[in-house]
Amino acid sequence: MECDRTLGEVVYFAAPMGTTPASPLIHLDQLIARYCTPKWQELLRKQNTRLEFGKGEAIFASGQKAEHMFMVHRGRVKVVVHQPGGKARIIRLAGDGEVLGHRAIGDEPTYAASAIALTPTTVNVIPMELFLSTLQANNLFCYHFLLYFAAEMRVLDQQQRDLMEMEVAQRVAQVLLLCQSTFGMDRERPTVLAYTLPRRDIASMADTSYESVIRALSDLQQQGIIELVGKEVRIRKGKTMERMVSGRKSIPRASNRPSS
Repeated sequence: MECDRTLGEVVYFAAPMGTTPASPLIHLDQLIARYCTPKWQELLRKQNTRLEFGKGEAIFASGQKAEHMFMVHRGRVKVVVHQPGGKARIIRLAGDGEVLGHRAIGDEPTYAASAIALTPTTVNVIPMELFLSTLQANNLFCYHFLLYFAAEMRVLDQQQRDLMEMEVAQRVAQVLLLCQSTFGMDRERPTVLAYTLPRRDIASMADTSYESVIRALSDLQQQGIIELVGKEVRIRKGKTMERMVSGRKSIPRASNRPSS
C-alpha cells in the first residue's frame, strides 16, 4: 500500500479509466458536488488522502474498526463477506467513483465485509467522523446519500433473491452483466469486457462451483451469446443475455439448440 502525500493536488473526484464508461450511476463525488456547501466540499478536499493498493491487497477487512470512508479513484474492487464455515462470497463489485465502507455507519462502527483490490487500485480516503459531520450539516446531501444507500441495498436484496430463483448459467450471465455495468467495455475492443472476473471469483459471486462456471461459460459460448478470448469474455448477444436474466427463463444447453 502506498500513500500519496501531495494532498494539495488531491481531490476526491474520480478520474475516468481508459475504457468505455459503464452504465451511468450517481456516485458519491457527484452527490458531494451537488448537495454539500462549498465550505464542506473544501473540508472534504483538504482532509482527503489518496492510497494505492496492489492486486489482492485488502483496502479494509471484516471486523476492523471503521475509521474511514473510501471512494475508488481508479481501479477495481470486490467486496467479500465471510460466511459460517469459513466460506467467502463476493457480494459486490466497485469501480471508479464508487464508495466503500459506508455500510459500517452505525452505533457499532466496524466493517461487515472486506474490500479487496482486483487490480492495482487507487482510493480516496475520508475520515469517518468528518463524513458523519458532513451528513449532519448538509441536509440535502444526507437525504440523497440515504437514497443512494437504499438503492444499493435494493440491488443486493434482488441479487439474493436471484440466487434462489435462477439456474447456474443465468447466475453466471448475471455476473458477466454486472462486470459490464461496473467496469465497462474495452475501448479498443468494444465488445470485450474491460475486466473479466477470474473464474473462481465468478463462482463465488454466482454461489456455485468453479466447475459449474466452466460448464456455464462453455454453454453460453456454444449458444453464441459470448465468446471466450483467453481469460476474457466478449459479449456477442448482450440483449439476449439480459432477457435470460430478467425473464428467469432457462437457458437451453447447446446440445438442444434448434438448428435454425
